[in-house]
Amino acid sequence: MFIIKITLKGVKLKMKKLLNLVLFVLVALVFATSVNAVYTFNKVQVNGVDMIAVLPAVSPVVYVERGDSVNIMAQFANTVDAKDVRVKAWIGGYEFGNIEYTTGLFDVIASTTYSKSLLLKIPDDLDATQDYTLHVSVYDKVTSQEVSYTLRIARQRHELNFVDIIFNPGLTVRNDQPLFITVRVENLGNKDENDVRVIAAIPELGISQRTFLSDLRANDPNDASQEHNSESSEALFLDLSDVASGNYNVVVKVEYNRGHDFIEKIFPLTVKEGKGRVTVKEELVVDAAQKVMDIKAGQGAVYKVSLANLGSETQKLTLEVNGVDEWGTARADPSSLTVEPNSNMEAFVFVSAKEDAATANKLFTVRVKNGNTVVKELQLQANVNGQSVDANSSLKSGLEVGFVVLLIILVILGIILAVNKLRSKDESEQSYY
Repeated sequence: MFIIKITLKGVKLKMKKLLNLVLFVLVALVFATSVNAVYTFNKVQVNGVDMIAVLPAVSPVVYVERGDSVNIMAQFANTVDAKDVRVKAWIGGYEFGNIEYTTGLFDVIASTTYSKSLLLKIPDDLDATQDYTLHVSVYDKVTSQEVSYTLRIARQRHELNFVDIIFNPGLTVRNDQPLFITVRVENLGNKDENDVRVIAAIPELGISQRTFLSDLRANDPNDASQEHNSESSEALFLDLSDVASGNYNVVVKVEYNRGHDFIEKIFPLTVKEGKGRVTVKEELVVDAAQKVMDIKAGQGAVYKVSLANLGSETQKLTLEVNGVDEWGTARADPSSLTVEPNSNMEAFVFVSAKEDAATANKLFTVRVKNGNTVVKELQLQANVNGQSVDANSSLKSGLEVGFVVLLIILVILGIILAVNKLRSKDESEQSYY
């Protein structure tokens, strides 16, 4: 009897330990499940459209134009506390990287609803021939949840963009020379743009110049050539001769769509050697965008020359190119031009090096004449890369010459032998008779 009681007591102890173990495992499983709980999106809005409300009945599609911003509001919750949480929105498929926005780190308290705002800027040059997927995700170190929607990207009806703006001689300039500005613009919109106005100005000084771009074709994705999609303006110039030394802002502005739309950029300009009001100033300024160019023998280059008439009278000018005849050819186009007061024009100097031109740095001069009087001279340089003489080629040429000489000698010997043979025959016939 005593032995039986001990056995029952041992069984009770084992059952109690087993029950405690089962309870521990169940609690651990519940705890693990709670830690890995998935985030739940309660509401997502894209540009004010409630995306969750239309799911899953339809696939939501949001229309966005290039250059616009996509405003996203993501509302979510989690069943447990979490640390180092982020919300991210992104679009793939852009040639130059992902378009994305990520919030900073924050902590989440269980059973609490959070709302985060995100902003995506759609690039002006994003391909507008296909739909894109917008991803919105919330995540921490362990858990993440993502939803996705469709964005339909389209081109704007009217949209121009700066390709490049060139300042010559630069944004640090003396007040005894004008500032030349060339603007290149591209059309990214859905419509052709005509009579586009390009303006360069220093508003605080009341100085401005303008020109026009005649025809900018729409950016057609089916047109591989895109010949008229972008265009450069004629070089505008700003007369700085009356400007005191100091720092100013240059505003470059392009107006289009009949003046209803515009784009502009502002650049800091430093004017040196200012002397206040200048009583005597240069009436004609001649300059080149590039004064030194590399040219291979047998090939050519083009120098763009700008002429600015700062005077009050029209100037009829002719251009001559001197110093090229020994190693190449050159011409100016146009060679004659009329520059109105307070305006500027451009000419192009075409220079070609001869096939046998030697390697050297060649200097030549562009002379600007008013009638028979030389009013300006502009010195330019061509770094000619001549064709070197190959040793094997020289040897080959020598052998060819030797072969030709030998062939001539053989022909002459053949003629002499033939003549001697005929002469011998004639003498034999005379002896026989």
